[in-house]
Amino acid sequence: MEHSEAAIVHDYFVQDGGAERVAIELAELLPTARIYTTFFDAERFGDRIDPARVHTWSLAGHFNEQRFRALLPVYPAYFSALDLRRYDLVVSSSSAFAKAIRTSRRHVHVAYIHAPMRFAWQFRAYESGSSLRRPARVAGSVLSRPLRSWDRRTAQQPDYLVANSTAVRDRIRRWWGRDADVIHPPVDTSEIRLSPDDDGFLLIAARLLAYRRVDLAVDAATATGRRLIVVGDGPERRSLERRAGPSVAFEGFVPRARLVELFEHCSAYLVPGEEDFGIAPVEAMAAGKPVVAINRGGAVDTVVDGATGVLFDDQSVGGLVAALERLDGLDLDPSAIRDNAERFDRTSFRVALVGLLARAGVDRSLIARDVRE
Repeated sequence: MEHSEAAIVHDYFVQDGGAERVAIELAELLPTARIYTTFFDAERFGDRIDPARVHTWSLAGHFNEQRFRALLPVYPAYFSALDLRRYDLVVSSSSAFAKAIRTSRRHVHVAYIHAPMRFAWQFRAYESGSSLRRPARVAGSVLSRPLRSWDRRTAQQPDYLVANSTAVRDRIRRWWGRDADVIHPPVDTSEIRLSPDDDGFLLIAARLLAYRRVDLAVDAATATGRRLIVVGDGPERRSLERRAGPSVAFEGFVPRARLVELFEHCSAYLVPGEEDFGIAPVEAMAAGKPVVAINRGGAVDTVVDGATGVLFDDQSVGGLVAALERLDGLDLDPSAIRDNAERFDRTSFRVALVGLLARAGVDRSLIARDVRE
């Protein structure tokens, strides 16, 4: 009797973000699955995913993985040619490309969509305020139209689409003309304690890309003298550091233990730009900390205005300052904030995804024993 086989596909394991967190969870949920990607940073991810399970592309040995964005024009061709038709189940974790792989019509392909390709559909917002040089801006503008066409066409291939938030589901409907289930990403709330500690600083932990609008938080903290700690790295870090006043500190990439410590000791977590979902704000809420977020994207699903934080509409320095002042006047219950975060625990993710795989008729032996029993 033949055994069923599974594969997981992820765009690239270079940065340690929410998309990677989902892919790692998928690897645990499907423990025998082979993993296909472009780049794999074994130093960063090797303790969570066995490198022996991972297949990278042939170009990985010839390019510096830290410059993975420069290869954007090549990724569509690579993933479109990646032939995984022999696998009974393929789960792709896609922020842009992984959903395009070739699968058999007789088998099941579930595409977990972190977002439709942002630099194709939202290039103007992606480049606005960024430090992209003129050649990159021109190339992005020229490529955005064919990338939209490719993105829409390859989005018709998976058997099931899963969106990480209602905002992403809405974009899938609008741009791809398909519906999707909503399964929020897994958040390990158990590793973060409900904390009474408050060291008086605001916190952001994010990839430092222009659309994240970390500049608003930096400017608001600089103008008001509020302490702000920024965790994360990215192409905008240098420009953000130049505009920051003495109340703003940049810690770059930090170990997980340090990030958890910051969640547990901050006064509030900030989301000044639209996020597709946003795992870090939920982690802050797991510590009982309120979130101040723009009233768009994933925050609409995760933040209860006036109960677990503040949602604001005016995406400006003044709008963020006003939201912080509103937060100052609220008396919020840290236990209720944590209860809200636990709605997004990794157990909820696993139950929902296993339920979808069951509806799709996937062989249950592919699923981790502790989940299926």
